Amino acid sequence: MRIASFLLAGTVLLAASLHAAGAAPQPPLSRIAPKAVDTLKFRVLGPAISGGRVSAVAGSDTDPFLYYVGGAGGGVFKSTNGGTSFSSVWEKQPVGAIGAIAVAPNDDKTVWVGTGEANPRNDVSFGDGMWKSTDAGKSWKHLGLANTSQIARILIDPRNPKVAIVAALGDPWKDSADRGVYRTSDGGATWTKSLYVGPSSGASDIAWDPKHPDTIFAGIWQYRREPWVFTSGGAADGVYRSRDNGRTWTKLSGHGLPGGMMGRIGVAVAYGKPNLVWAEIQSKSGVLWRSTDGGERWQLATADTLAGQRPFYFSHLEIDPTNEKHIVGLSMYLVESKNSGTTFKKLATNLHVDNHSLWWSRDGKRMIEGNDGGFVISNDGGATWNWPANVPLAQTYHVGFGATPTYTICTGLQDNSSWCVPSDTKNGVGVLDRDWYAIAGGDGVWAVPDPLDPTLLWTDTQDGALSIYDTKAKQSIDVSPFPNDAFTSLKGTAENAYRFNWNSPLAFDPTDGHIAYFGGNVVFRTTDRGRTWTPISPDLTRNEKQHQRVSGGPISLDVSGAEYYDTILDIAPSPIDAQTIWVGTDDGLVHLTRDGGTTWNAVTPAGLPKYGRIEAIDAGRFAAGTAVLNVDRHDLGDRAPYAYLTDDFGAHWKSIAANLPAGYPVRTIRQDPKNADLLYAGTEQGLFYSLDRGGSWTRLQANLPTVPVYDIRVQPAHNDLLLATHGRGVFVLDDLAPLQNLATAHRAGAYLYPIRTAYKYANFAPIETWDAGSLPNNIFVGDNPAGGATIAFYQVKKAKTRPSLEILDAQGTVVRHIAGTHETAEGGLKPNISNDVGINRVVWDGTADAPVKWHGASFQFRGPDSGADVVPGTYTARLHIDGKTFTETIDYQNDPASPFDIGAQTERYAFLTKVNAAFSAVDVALNRIDAQRRALRGKTDAAAQAKRRALDRLLARLTSNPMHDEDTIGRPNMIRERLQGLAGAIGSSFQPPTVEHLNDMKVVMAEYDAAMAMAHAVLGA
Repeated sequence: MRIASFLLAGTVLLAASLHAAGAAPQPPLSRIAPKAVDTLKFRVLGPAISGGRVSAVAGSDTDPFLYYVGGAGGGVFKSTNGGTSFSSVWEKQPVGAIGAIAVAPNDDKTVWVGTGEANPRNDVSFGDGMWKSTDAGKSWKHLGLANTSQIARILIDPRNPKVAIVAALGDPWKDSADRGVYRTSDGGATWTKSLYVGPSSGASDIAWDPKHPDTIFAGIWQYRREPWVFTSGGAADGVYRSRDNGRTWTKLSGHGLPGGMMGRIGVAVAYGKPNLVWAEIQSKSGVLWRSTDGGERWQLATADTLAGQRPFYFSHLEIDPTNEKHIVGLSMYLVESKNSGTTFKKLATNLHVDNHSLWWSRDGKRMIEGNDGGFVISNDGGATWNWPANVPLAQTYHVGFGATPTYTICTGLQDNSSWCVPSDTKNGVGVLDRDWYAIAGGDGVWAVPDPLDPTLLWTDTQDGALSIYDTKAKQSIDVSPFPNDAFTSLKGTAENAYRFNWNSPLAFDPTDGHIAYFGGNVVFRTTDRGRTWTPISPDLTRNEKQHQRVSGGPISLDVSGAEYYDTILDIAPSPIDAQTIWVGTDDGLVHLTRDGGTTWNAVTPAGLPKYGRIEAIDAGRFAAGTAVLNVDRHDLGDRAPYAYLTDDFGAHWKSIAANLPAGYPVRTIRQDPKNADLLYAGTEQGLFYSLDRGGSWTRLQANLPTVPVYDIRVQPAHNDLLLATHGRGVFVLDDLAPLQNLATAHRAGAYLYPIRTAYKYANFAPIETWDAGSLPNNIFVGDNPAGGATIAFYQVKKAKTRPSLEILDAQGTVVRHIAGTHETAEGGLKPNISNDVGINRVVWDGTADAPVKWHGASFQFRGPDSGADVVPGTYTARLHIDGKTFTETIDYQNDPASPFDIGAQTERYAFLTKVNAAFSAVDVALNRIDAQRRALRGKTDAAAQAKRRALDRLLARLTSNPMHDEDTIGRPNMIRERLQGLAGAIGSSFQPPTVEHLNDMKVVMAEYDAAMAMAHAVLGA
């Protein structure tokens, strides 16, 4: 049985009582080791059913089962089985954004990775240059180019694996000299910048025919993104060519190439035909150009925008290695031409839109392609595609939660809708893709269950489009406060009555769930679930008309709404004072009302650099005048961390960025709801916590990969930390008590944390499972909460003797011992309780001690690892550490939805306890039989032979001794197997035994009594 546990509101105190003999040492707080909390484990929820943007893919021509996938923010994953399963090979690197991957042509173990996605949309993350692995991704070495920011492509010379050419797009947000084409001839130890045309232009693509790698083509692109607009195109842009393996370059112009300004350029060369070249060019004159003489002369192949939509975001093409006339274009759709680019059609209609990266095997059959929805694999040249849906790369913006016992978690994904999932699926398997359900389309941004009715799910899908999904009716109701035609307007927003951000904020009044707020350039309020909205503020932005113009240009416009500016980004109503509301904007202003919206005052931190995004404000949970906020200025070319705190309603702010690493922009910040001194900060490169209100920060790494953390929330009733990461989906850290009491625990030296309320749940897997609840490798499985009461303790140093734990019932009887080791399915031994420095966690699964095991049985028939499920009630955890004893109470409650009351479960417990006692006695006898058999080895006298026969008869009466599952089919069940059957008959629920169960027990116990009498006679007392 598995027990899901969670915390009801108010059941955990800020500090817990420590019950120990003698005074403990008081180490200073500053000496808490950063890794003291890394023993904590986040739960990975995904989703994988709805992917995130995949910006880089790679495969191998020598190993058809080898693939690499790089996420826009989620690192690198590898498959060695053709895509059946993937594992991360990029957990602890400094950045999570991947721009390019290349496997060395003659050595599959050598893999080059360029960091920083080169598809510079509004949520693009940055990299730190080049990395290489020579052991197939087991370890990585940084190769430099740290300031290139975004890497677009890597070429590795098949003649000399130490020679590589890299296209560096550079920082989209500011001028930089660290861009262009780079070349190394010593495996990345040193680099030469061989093509550079200026601080505003980078390399968008490079290409060669690997059979003739001395000739290389490059696209140079001038691009600048600002928070309110982007521009694409410049005088230096164009197609460049090198005839000497990338050492020197010449710009190609005229001779059929388009005149005037060019923008983003993608290049491709036909395999085995170095003179056959294509260039996809952002130009007013067309889309795709072709050269048949190595770039000397060009002709327009097509002006069909199907081949090149939204050029700043795509502009890639690949040529079939077996057919130079067959071209695949990566644009909004995956498209193909079979006549050298003259005409195009959609290659597939059942794939996600927005395509970025394609690797094509030399035999023309195998393809892996990355897009905004993940990645797909084809084994027949693109005729059919498989979407593995087994890698969690979701780019989540925000995370919302419900308040029911198994609360709902909701999140919005970049270009992949809004989704919800139960926090605990109670299935004994985990969180499956099928447990997630979509509630809206488009780019999901905010998704939050209604605080008064969890069947209603609010979701904001960009640019002010707000809806409520009714889970009962399976209908979505538009409740936008101001309808707009954001995706068709070519006028900008300067004349609009209201402006909405791509990431328009949604908030509920913590003191009154009937009230919801939504942000445009003003704050809207509704009390009737969006049927009517009322503006309760003036324009709270700078309202600078020059920042409200149409985006794109000077070649082509791109009006998706991603650059709508002068808008509200966050609304934070006070949980203490219903009249106090904080507001932050994307243009760097903070406003506050203390009368429910009647009057507003600017309370922006003094000296704050202009235009920083006030991404998140957290209203104080202990004092109405307290708030914390972060400012993100990376989209202004400033990657410094900014975080502030006020205790006087914004009259004064102090910086709390303290020792946050330089170059780690803060994306979100929260105050813990139970410990006023504990703060959490999500940065572009991971999660940090502070125990002293921002005076100092420590990274909370644990099993969290390097990934942008866009949102942090604490589900207060359960005391869970929820993370929305922009690259690896949703993470949950169950039960924050160890962090909330970390300072107290550290000063005590050794400490047993308070234990949150646990609930007794039964499980049923909604999917066929095999040994130990296993599933096929192609199925993504997220993590459910640990089954049982999670017991955490802290120690400043390892105990001399491994700690041990006992669980006592209300009468003081020990029902469970947790100590020593247990045998694993692989045959090894694993400790039952950890002995790490810092936080340790152990789970009591709500059961009594397991029956004795027969060591001679095969592992799968060795017997259960736990005993009967105990009856809900009050229990005590008693921890022993080096002679000291610590105790804490466990409130173990019945599932509120369970049909079986305490009386029924008491009856069940008595039944199973009796069965387990008999099972233990049988196994004790079987272990004695084995021991006596061993003692008779080598003895041939009559007495020994008679003893062996007696032992054999006894063993045959006690067990059929199955070694494998199939043995149970061909052998009659004996007493041991019948006892297991009795326990299993009521094992799938918490039902009491029926009359038939009790009658069957009488029969089995009669046989058991007779067998035990025989055992006494054969084995002795």
